[in-house]
Amino acid sequence: MALGSLIGFALVFVFCAWTISAIAGLWGAVWTHRQLGAAAEKRAAALSLMLPPMIAGIIVLCLAGFSVLPESLGMADHCDSHGHHLHLCLVHGGEWANRTWAMSLIAVLAAILAMRLVRLGNAIVGSRRRLRIIERSSVRIQGGDIPVFLAPSSRPFCFVSGFFSPRIFVASCLWERLSAEERCAVLSHERMHVANGDLWRSVVLQMFSLFGAPVFSAWSKQRWDDATERLCDRMAADEVDDAGPIASALVNWARPQRLGVALSFLPRSESVEDRVVAVLSQEDTGHIAARSLLIRAAIVTGSITLLTLSLADPLHHAFETLFGLI
Repeated sequence: MALGSLIGFALVFVFCAWTISAIAGLWGAVWTHRQLGAAAEKRAAALSLMLPPMIAGIIVLCLAGFSVLPESLGMADHCDSHGHHLHLCLVHGGEWANRTWAMSLIAVLAAILAMRLVRLGNAIVGSRRRLRIIERSSVRIQGGDIPVFLAPSSRPFCFVSGFFSPRIFVASCLWERLSAEERCAVLSHERMHVANGDLWRSVVLQMFSLFGAPVFSAWSKQRWDDATERLCDRMAADEVDDAGPIASALVNWARPQRLGVALSFLPRSESVEDRVVAVLSQEDTGHIAARSLLIRAAIVTGSITLLTLSLADPLHHAFETLFGLI
């Protein structure tokens, strides 16, 4: 295998992932799935982050397999009949490494990925550092599967943190001005994050977003965050059998301390009004619609895989021609 050939397939991966990511982002902007419920919007946003790199990877694997399969079976090699441009071929694609534009583009894309990784790493490290500071000054006020800790602070916040040993942290100033019903509602909301696996799902989606198109992947992640909060609001209201405490607690909770999306979930101040309206209007959770979206996504992914396999030759040549124009 020619190592330089990986450059061509890397460019195909980025081209497909960014194109699909941009389409998914625009689709989400035009049709937010809000009318289907928070769970459906959350699922749609997650799919728009996960599917682009997954489908791009499938396309690359199909094309890579097509580049070596004919020759390995003793059939006519694709590259012999298309000698006028660069080849997307694991065997005959070494020429990619000699093209300045290809190497420069790969360098730029690698720098973008590195910056995204550094930004995510800094967010995680910064989150953990601030969390340790809060933990040292906090006092445990409730036990159970998810213990609650009270942290002395003049700035309101409430969040759940910890993948394997989740804990809820509440600012003393917020806890003191919440009623008993509001306290139950807030803690129920945070427990719903744990029940739904939102903490680890957020990190997974952050990793997928590294391969999405700039701006569009950030839009999709923000949609997922907002839908996640509204879904937990709705589920907490159902658990305490009253949406009122959730709404009133949100008003008290309007400007939280942000610790980083990688390890905690906190409401954005600009989304509080939207969440209050949503929970008081008894917005449907949309779990049935969410399952339907997952089934459709599986069908689309399977169809794209079969289509790529059946049209591997013309698709392969189309990508070679496209990059040959540069």
